[in-house]
Parts: sequence; C-alpha cells; structure tokens
Amino acid sequence: MTQCPPEDSLEPRIEAILAADAPPEGWKKALETLFERYLDQQRLLDRLTHIADRFQAAERERSQGYLANYEKKVRQLEKIVRISDQYQTMLHQLKERLEHASNYDSLTGLPNRRYMTMRLEEAASRATRKPDGGFAVMIADIDHFKEVNDNFGHAAGDQLLQAVARALELSLREYDLCARWGGEEFLFLFPACDATSAPVVAERLRQSVIGAQRIRDEIPAPTVSIGFTIHRPGEPVDTTLLRADQALYKAKDAGRNCAVGE
Repeated sequence: MTQCPPEDSLEPRIEAILAADAPPEGWKKALETLFERYLDQQRLLDRLTHIADRFQAAERERSQGYLANYEKKVRQLEKIVRISDQYQTMLHQLKERLEHASNYDSLTGLPNRRYMTMRLEEAASRATRKPDGGFAVMIADIDHFKEVNDNFGHAAGDQLLQAVARALELSLREYDLCARWGGEEFLFLFPACDATSAPVVAERLRQSVIGAQRIRDEIPAPTVSIGFTIHRPGEPVDTTLLRADQALYKAKDAGRNCAVGE
C-alpha cells in the first residue's frame, strides 16, 4: 500500500493545482497520491462496515439466542406450573377422599361412629350453653340380623344393611343425623327433639323400615328395635348413650319391632 504524504503537504498542492489555469508540473503525482489516500479510506470504511455488520449479526444471534432461551425457560416454567396445579388438585382430591373415608361407612354410605361421636359432643356442648339446645338420641338394631347372615350369607346381610340404611335416611329431616354405629346398629341424633316428639319420631323410623323393599323373596321383611332417650344438659354423652342402649334392650325384651324410651 502506498504511503500517503502528510496532509499539510498534500492539501496545499491539490489546492494549487485546482487554482491553476493550466495543470502545473507534478499534478499527476499529486492526484495519484490523493487517489491512493481515497482508496485507503475506502478500504478502511469497508473494514469498519464489515466489522459493524458482523457485530450487528452477532448481536442479533445473541439476542435471538437470549429470546430462544427465554422462551424455553417460559415453557419450562409453564410446565412446572401445570404439574404443580395437577399435584395440588391430586392432593386436594386425596385429602377429600381420606376425610370421607375417615367419616363415612363404606358399606352404607352413612356417617360412621367417629363422625357421629364428634357431632354428639358438639350437640352436648351446645345444649350446655343454650337451654333450648336439647336433643334426642336413638339406637335402632335390625331384628334377627344374625339369622340372615347365617342362613343366606354375608352378602345378603350387607344388602339388608344397605336397604335398612336407605329406609332410615328417608325418614330424616335435613338437620337430623343417622350413622352406622356398628354391626347392625344405627345411631340417630335429633336436634330440637323433646320427650313429647321423640316417641313419634321413633315410630316413624320403625315404620320406614317395615315399608322398605325386601331384598329377596325368601328373606323376611326387615324390622328394627329402637331405644331412645333425651339428652340432659350437663351430662356426659356416654351417659346419654348408655341410657339409649338400655332402652334398646328393653325393646328387644318386649318382643322386638318396637320403640322404647328411657
């Protein structure tokens, strides 16, 4: 590459050439030098342009890489969120199933002994605080249930339990509660039920079972014996239950298929 003379020597020469009426001596050399300088500047500009283009291309690629990486991270986060939502839903459903399993009888679908015990304790506590918070407790036992199991099998016994449970449920008010207490026994909690209305309610339960559809022609229609009592404010729930149980035994001693109060 031709070295350009210093600008302070070239520029005056070019100005002199341009100002002369006729080309002075050495004008071609000066123009060659000027042209070489132009080419040098052009090559330098081309290199700078090339470098700038490469830099911009690299920046675009880097930006696209950042964008692609960002979008990838977003997709990963969205997937994690979906998995987390599904996991939370599964946990919620599992919790509901566990709560239901712990509070309800799997055969009849009725509340179980655990759930009824909690509700009885709540009712007793409420009755202690409020004079009008009394309630009745009743125990119903399927008559001759063992004979059905022995003569027709446990599957028939299960069907009988389910049929009696449905019949008993149909006779309840919205705020009454019936639970499978154990075996062939059902326990009832009747809020706002006093000594006057308790016998009527117990008889309604007994009639509901008599009217239940028979599960098989060869199996006799079910009947129940019922013992009932009124909770006395301040007494332990176990005392109330014991009194209802004693009334149930009196109903059985009286020939079954009847209701006795204590």
